[in-house]
Amino acid sequence: MSVPVVTQGSGRGVETSPATTTVAKNVGPIQLWIGLGVLGSIGMVLSGSGIGSVPEPATDKWWFTVPVGTGLGAHMAFYASLVVLLAGWAGVGAHAYRGGLSVRTAWLILGLWALPFFLGAPLFSRDLYSYVAQGQLASHGLNPYVVAPAALGPGNLLSSVASVWRHTASPYGPLFVAVTHVGASVSGTSLVSQILVFRALELVGVGLMMISLPVLARRLGNDPGLALWLAVVSPLALFSFVSSGHNDALMLGLMLAGITVGTGGRLRWGIALCALAATIKLPAAAGIVFLVADECTRVDRSGRWRTIAESTAISVLVVVGVTVGAGLGWTWLGPTALHVPTELRVLITPLVSVGTFVYGILHAVGVPVTQSATVSVVQAVGGVAAVSGILWMLFHTRNGDAVRLCGVALILFVVLSPTLWPWYLMWGVAVLAATSAQRSRALAALAGLGMLLVGAGGTPMFNGGAYWVTGPLLLGALVWFLWSGRATTVLRGPNYAA
Repeated sequence: MSVPVVTQGSGRGVETSPATTTVAKNVGPIQLWIGLGVLGSIGMVLSGSGIGSVPEPATDKWWFTVPVGTGLGAHMAFYASLVVLLAGWAGVGAHAYRGGLSVRTAWLILGLWALPFFLGAPLFSRDLYSYVAQGQLASHGLNPYVVAPAALGPGNLLSSVASVWRHTASPYGPLFVAVTHVGASVSGTSLVSQILVFRALELVGVGLMMISLPVLARRLGNDPGLALWLAVVSPLALFSFVSSGHNDALMLGLMLAGITVGTGGRLRWGIALCALAATIKLPAAAGIVFLVADECTRVDRSGRWRTIAESTAISVLVVVGVTVGAGLGWTWLGPTALHVPTELRVLITPLVSVGTFVYGILHAVGVPVTQSATVSVVQAVGGVAAVSGILWMLFHTRNGDAVRLCGVALILFVVLSPTLWPWYLMWGVAVLAATSAQRSRALAALAGLGMLLVGAGGTPMFNGGAYWVTGPLLLGALVWFLWSGRATTVLRGPNYAA
């Protein structure tokens, strides 16, 4: 008689039949895939030492470089290594889908795959240099909400900051600016040591995600190993949180901790943690509104008003406390700061691509409109659609479904935002990873391939006339999404148990 095997992939135990165990063996031992991931990450870091987001000018090298040059050979080596990492991640995922990835193993994978990216030059983005510059401004007694990095004067730090952000004040919340101040105070004068220190600060957020996600996934009846595979050890997460060191790691770590605490019966503490996350980046406030919506499904009408009032008071107290404590004023909530993320129009943003395509059609048939106005109208329509969709989700939250809808709302917000960068996708992916959506192929595709929207140096991959391809593809995808019934499936919650 066959005895079912219980793997350690889920804290709640996943019962698998001998046939399932055989299938898991057919994909190869998990150690093989972990080793492939290590090779891929090392290869990317070595080949990326010349074509990545390396310090500028070219005479200021990273603490190690490999003489692979910056030509076709370096790019081929880089993307070949990326394919190897993707293969390793997919192989681990095959085990995770069968409940064969334990939380302990996920920690090991994170350490092995993240270490090369932690030690190597930044890849896919130059935002780390902007963070260091803002910290240097604060350490010199200047207000990063008023003064741009250009005030630091010529030097390798300013040269390494992306040109579009050299004359732009900080768009981030006061908690993160305070963190950059601390980072600048302890990192010394070497640009390499500064980058490493700022990466280490972001690892605090990664650690919070590693702790919170398994608890949240188990509570929702889902696999914790699969959640970590999507949200923390995926290529998009490694590139965004470790190599690029984006502050989204801190925001998500605090927000997921808040959602985990809040759904565990300590709503007030959950709201406070999400509010704290919002003082890094405002989209974390989504955690607050969906925690409140979740609680409102469990109480009567008077209880709902009390919950809303208490949550609002806690959020305001946290935001005021952090803002006053940082001592940098309220500029971060002003219209200028809130407008900063929308100023750069890149074709990897769906609305910009569609708007530019629509302009091209209108211009071709002789309609007297400008490209800027056309894109602005499309962005406005997208904004209305995003707000309408999120409000619908809030008012249709069912008991136990708030976390999944929060993740969907974040994805909707990002896709229909005026500017999209790949690391923004991690907001929704990380939340959805703990829900029933963790088995979605679309979610896995985002987690695995999302960063390919930009090149190794951080330059958007779509430029020039690319909108003639991306525009109609996006419009076609929208029509299919609405007419195929997928939109209804996403909103109501698919069943991946089959």
